Amino acid sequence: MSAPTPVVVAAYVAAYVALDWVSFIHPVGAFGITPWNPPPGLSLAFLLRYGLQHAPWLFVAALAAEFLVRGAPAPIAVLVAASLLLALSYTAVAAVLSRVLRIDVDLRSLRDVAAFITTSAIACALIALASVALFAGTGVLPPGEFREGVLQFWIGDLIGIVVTAPAVLVVTRRGTMRRRPSFETLAELTAIALALWLVFGAGLGDAPTLFYVLFLPIVWIAMRHGFDGAVFATLAMQLGLIAAIVVTGLGRSGTLEFQFLMLAIAVTGLLLGAAVSERRTIERELRTKQAALDRSLRLAAASELASSLAHELNQPLSAIGTYLRACQLMLTRKGTGDELALTMDKVIAEANRAASVVRRLRDFFRSGSTRIEPIAPSRLVDEASATLRERAAEHRVAVAATTDGVPDVLVDRVQVEAVLHNLLANAIDALKTTSGERRVRIDVAKDGSDFVRICVADNGSGVASDIAASLFDPFVTTKATGMGLGLAISKSIVDAHGGRLWHEARTPGSAFCFTLPTAS
Repeated sequence: MSAPTPVVVAAYVAAYVALDWVSFIHPVGAFGITPWNPPPGLSLAFLLRYGLQHAPWLFVAALAAEFLVRGAPAPIAVLVAASLLLALSYTAVAAVLSRVLRIDVDLRSLRDVAAFITTSAIACALIALASVALFAGTGVLPPGEFREGVLQFWIGDLIGIVVTAPAVLVVTRRGTMRRRPSFETLAELTAIALALWLVFGAGLGDAPTLFYVLFLPIVWIAMRHGFDGAVFATLAMQLGLIAAIVVTGLGRSGTLEFQFLMLAIAVTGLLLGAAVSERRTIERELRTKQAALDRSLRLAAASELASSLAHELNQPLSAIGTYLRACQLMLTRKGTGDELALTMDKVIAEANRAASVVRRLRDFFRSGSTRIEPIAPSRLVDEASATLRERAAEHRVAVAATTDGVPDVLVDRVQVEAVLHNLLANAIDALKTTSGERRVRIDVAKDGSDFVRICVADNGSGVASDIAASLFDPFVTTKATGMGLGLAISKSIVDAHGGRLWHEARTPGSAFCFTLPTAS
């Protein structure tokens, strides 16, 4: 909370007096008891923004207005007491809001806006009673105007606070983006002007019965621009309403009625705008947190899928080594130029394949990007099985596949092979302690007209019932050295392709099945 400069203080006092002068219409007696009184809103915003220690300036501004605007309508002692009462009262309101209710001065949440409006309504009622009682008790206000004075004081100060204070707080907020006037801004102002004309100038009926029309532009702007838009829309509506009242020559009772209606519009607009802004803030925070979670999950998945990368690279690197040894032998013989060139082409192709694997897995871990292409399911199964052939042989596991008669699928090859690798590796690991024949079967079949279903089944002991329901949750694992991220990442990959991944209990063993969209 920064201290105001002398220029800011002087601007506050000058603005207070100017607003008091502009809003001095239909007063009760000769006092500042008007149906629209924005200076309290300016004062409350000044204290909330710059601190309660600047409360003496409220007294200075209020007393200056009594002399400069109204020409000292009461004895000096009464005017000093009334100005002091206003300064102390609105300082107390600012203290309750900032230190008791601890609202955000920038009114960034629905809770802050609701607390601000409710506290202001209660405080204005108490201040109205005390101030009017002061004038009546000192004999400067006729007793017959006490009730009307309290009512007009309350609505005037409250509408002044609700409309003025949020606008001042938004304008003085740090980091507020200054939106340049646009066609949409012009359309919004036109809508407000049109609504006011329909109520006051179109001659369609009694103005108060048509007042509901003024809700339409406020709701539109609040839904479109959130709290900030609602703040300036209600301010524009209030200024337009006062201008219409002055132009049409509406009396005190009519003005009072319209101010009560305007209060309903202002409260509705501010609460709706606050709700919209809060929802958008929550959505932004959720997107940020989801992005952070996705990045963390992909980084953790790198460890879980490291074996996939190793096996993917093992085959092209082994082929490169074989081809290069063949090239060495060819170089020792004559007349092998064509064979040498063909073999070097194979070396380049395998090197490119290895680079593609590294690049695409890197892109996935970094951003989740995919490279979608049509590919035969049999090729996916063959590639994934090849990377685990040695592990299956080591544990005496027979791997068989049925892939005939199914259409191509539209997938990212590296990612889906990583899913298959993970499911196959899990199936092989599940059979390590199984006695007797150890079998893993990969069944590929059509699943309706738009999907292909791939199931990896084993004849092991199956999945324990206590973890079956949470198999796809992160960090759920039955392996002593596992991270519990393989199935979670596999599910996210399948989901990203528009398919689904699930577990099926079988006797014996279990199966993990997933679907992929067809290319046609």
